[in-house]
Amino acid sequence: MAEASASYNPFDDLTAELSDLNLHPPERDATPHISNNHEDDGPRPADPVRETGDTLEIVPRCPGGIAVNYALDWYYLPDVFDDTADYLICTRCHADYIKGTVLEVQFKEIRWPDGELAVCGFRFPRIKNVLWPEAVRTNSVKALREYMTRRLQFKKCPGQTMTEDTEGRVVYGMMDNDIEGFAACEACIEDYVVGTSFESRFGTYPEGVSKFSCDLSVSYVVGAIAPMSKHNNWNGFVNTASRRFQLPACKGEQIRTDAAEWYLLKNRTIGNFQVCETCYWDKLALTPFKREFQRLDNDFDPELWTCGLADRNLSTHIALGEAEERNDFEVFVKAARVICSLPPCTADGILYGNWWTLKGGCEKFNICEACFAGYIQTRDLDRFFQPSDRDTNSAYVCDLCPSTPRFSQYIIKFAEALDRGVFSYFSEFVTTFAGVPFCPKIKGYSKTKWWGYPEAQFCQECYLDFVAYTPLADSLPLNGEYIEGTTLCQIWSPRLREMWLEVCNSGEPGSEESDAALEQFRAFCLQRVQIYMKTISQIDVIRAMQKIKQQAAFNNASLSLQYQGMDAMASIFGNGDGRKYGNSSLGWFDTSYGAQSKQYWNDFTTGLSDSNRTEDWVRIAQLESIWKQVE
Repeated sequence: MAEASASYNPFDDLTAELSDLNLHPPERDATPHISNNHEDDGPRPADPVRETGDTLEIVPRCPGGIAVNYALDWYYLPDVFDDTADYLICTRCHADYIKGTVLEVQFKEIRWPDGELAVCGFRFPRIKNVLWPEAVRTNSVKALREYMTRRLQFKKCPGQTMTEDTEGRVVYGMMDNDIEGFAACEACIEDYVVGTSFESRFGTYPEGVSKFSCDLSVSYVVGAIAPMSKHNNWNGFVNTASRRFQLPACKGEQIRTDAAEWYLLKNRTIGNFQVCETCYWDKLALTPFKREFQRLDNDFDPELWTCGLADRNLSTHIALGEAEERNDFEVFVKAARVICSLPPCTADGILYGNWWTLKGGCEKFNICEACFAGYIQTRDLDRFFQPSDRDTNSAYVCDLCPSTPRFSQYIIKFAEALDRGVFSYFSEFVTTFAGVPFCPKIKGYSKTKWWGYPEAQFCQECYLDFVAYTPLADSLPLNGEYIEGTTLCQIWSPRLREMWLEVCNSGEPGSEESDAALEQFRAFCLQRVQIYMKTISQIDVIRAMQKIKQQAAFNNASLSLQYQGMDAMASIFGNGDGRKYGNSSLGWFDTSYGAQSKQYWNDFTTGLSDSNRTEDWVRIAQLESIWKQVE
């Protein structure tokens, strides 16, 4: 939303205009019935995944707006003068839309490198519904290529977070101000609005805006454009979007039932499961599953409820998404029954309960029953897991809980296994890294195992992730040796890894060339440790002293406020003795409390200034400059 000053409420006439929306009166439902491309399809099986073997040539589903950072095949549309692969198309979209058309030969395939982010750009309605059909009809990709080139210049959508980064942006609103203060970024307008019957309803703010958030980043609002514009139902879009903007964000916290509208399953097949109105609109209203829910008549004593589809309920959220992909609501019901009957998967851990691990056993990897139902059973991956025999008398944090250290890595590898159709991409990573400490990088590590050389140690994570795949891995004198003292990993930085690869490529292990290069590498690492002690260690000391001084200063500020209050109370109740306290530097006060307060405040300002001395920051910059020469 852009900042607005008027008080007009666009929802005032909603009741009168809802007749445009094809409502279901018994449910008191304000959302329109919108058809889904797959509504008439029957339930679909889970995506194919085998334990090992060749990867799938085509990913089972488009990754949408999710950035992929593992190596996959992609397609792009090259230019006659520029063969750069910058606007990518996933193999799923290529197979579903491009392959088999006369324009197929215009596209090139490329293997995107591991570690580089890639996002499918074919996913937008502008391309799928407008530009691509036009390209096929005219047998020309000119307009499509021009859009792809221009689309890369747009700034990223700010989402629902207010931003002041408006320079270089074009911000859109509604021409007739049907929703006052509505604002949308150029990227979302181009991707979702242009080319629809709603295009003429939007225009740029003539004088710009100072700050805004993108209203088209709201799931329901952006999702309703394509189906409603297809029937030119502008009133329906305005009214339902207005209603959605009135709703508070779902935080997944307990709230009173009479403080919000709630939706329940019609047949109440899932106990202890309810959906707040916000999540209903964003996650159900535009899906065929809408028919399975009805609004609750709030005619009972208030209770405390939590929304079952809040973003923090990952297992339930994942189960719903998979059920939608498979067009099978029973997939969700089956998982949600289990999840809602169990304690939530949180950073506090779970006591007792049932646990699963990888088939064949992996002591350091265990997932709770709720995550097993949401992530695994919904995708028919049960065969790759087995019950865990871990001790259930102690609280344990599920390894698929977002608070665990390797959660993001596990999720990425899990997605890679699904995209490739080979489960070993996930299972091999888990069995390798489960329980392995993270690389300490620039910080030292003590009481752990190390690999490498006496002058150049490698932590376990870096050894398993990088060194183990290089020619010299089998000849390391340190091979999992436990070292009590603090040790610095020498192989985590890109520069040191590049140097190590140069050593490995200098000749056959044991050859004169290899030994000479290895000796230089070890000497460099020894020098690097010495410089580390003179730079980073000194920086740590300086920053520690700054923190101590800053904390002492704030303690003095707190004491100053306390004594100031005591001075005020003494003055109010006339507890002064007629004498003046202080000196020419502090000033003079009616009580000793006032003088002490002033002294503490002076100590605060002096201490805060001392904790932020210019010479300390200059020294830190000098030491960092020296360290960068070997880093």
